[in-house]
Amino acid sequence: MEILWGEVASAAVRSEPIDRLLGALVELPELLVDRHAERLLADQVAVAFRYGWQPAELARQARRATSSKAARTLIELAISAFHLDVDEAILDPRWRAQLDVLDLPQPARARGWAEPALAELSERDGHVAAFADAMWCLTLIPPLDPLIPPPGAASDVTWPPTNGYVAADNEPDPIIERVRNLLAKAESTDFEAEAMAFTAKAQELMTRHAIDQAALGEGNPGDRGEAPVAARVFVDAPYADAKSLLLQIIAGESRCRSVFHSRVDLSTVVGFADDLAAVQLMFTSLLVQAQAALNSAARSAPPGTRTRSQSFRSAFYLAYANRIGERLKESNRLVTDAATAELGESFLPVLADRVGEVDAVFDERFSDLVNSRIRGGWDAAGFASGEMAADRAKLRFADLTDEAGGPDAAEDVIDLTEGQLALPALGASDSS
Repeated sequence: MEILWGEVASAAVRSEPIDRLLGALVELPELLVDRHAERLLADQVAVAFRYGWQPAELARQARRATSSKAARTLIELAISAFHLDVDEAILDPRWRAQLDVLDLPQPARARGWAEPALAELSERDGHVAAFADAMWCLTLIPPLDPLIPPPGAASDVTWPPTNGYVAADNEPDPIIERVRNLLAKAESTDFEAEAMAFTAKAQELMTRHAIDQAALGEGNPGDRGEAPVAARVFVDAPYADAKSLLLQIIAGESRCRSVFHSRVDLSTVVGFADDLAAVQLMFTSLLVQAQAALNSAARSAPPGTRTRSQSFRSAFYLAYANRIGERLKESNRLVTDAATAELGESFLPVLADRVGEVDAVFDERFSDLVNSRIRGGWDAAGFASGEMAADRAKLRFADLTDEAGGPDAAEDVIDLTEGQLALPALGASDSS
């Protein structure tokens, strides 16, 4: 029994067919087959947690990499079953928060917990196939850096050491809340000029916040008890590689660094906690804005155009990401120039030290990165449309009041100067 299930899991690594193995398992006693499968799934979940995976990431991977609802539910139940005997007191608050948000199905007992996932499958071979599907999903995942200590592990197992990043939701910071509110306005408006103005204002706010921290500080950030931390960000298909480039650009213009784990559509972002939280918020907001622009292009396109093709949309995201990067870079320059005129240049070395610390942590861990081309083909119309979506608004006060006509919007407008488009064909990713 165990040998057969072990061969099923091993076949995933070798990409070998498993029909013969599944046929043999169907002929064996049902109770024994299922109990062994449960035990193997539970062991795989425990190993995944030990190798850096978090509950939310594992549940998402189940949705990405399984072919049936039953297999997805089996993995969710295995995650819940793993925590049945875990003392709540030893859970990291971030780990506990993920479990609360996931709202996973709860097994009624420690043994036989897989039954609810199989209830809708009437045929025995469907039960065995669902177990095999779930096992393959868990067998093929790569190890990740442990950003949150798994249950029972010491806090120093994390990378970076004693990674203390906590999402802004848990401890609301006034600056982060203002950024969140600005980006919420950007997502909700129907006017592209207004949306981009709110986004630019959010970037300006975080840059000024970093400058103010540098101006108040003395010496290196480490002298004040601060250190770079890391978080992982979901980069969902379709066009995950192009979207990861957008995240990489936002991170780079926000004093952070990002790497895309292409096999599992995740990115690791490294930076100081406030900057990291702002990057996550801005990435989400700009994706919403990009999708709105794509929908608008599809509605307004004449019959016969290809606004829904893969090549159009991939090129759209590529152009959008690069143009957004230029606008964020210009915003940073304007804020830095204004702060220099007000405060002098004393903050610049401290700000550079912060960036240097992030680079040092990132480069030490990700020393073997490779560049990969954005997949999806090339489409000149899609590229032009993406550039227009990121660049159509001049973002001047007069433009916003003329087009949007809203006094509330006028409060949060800054002036961005036009730049020239640069098109790097490559994005950084690792081999996982």
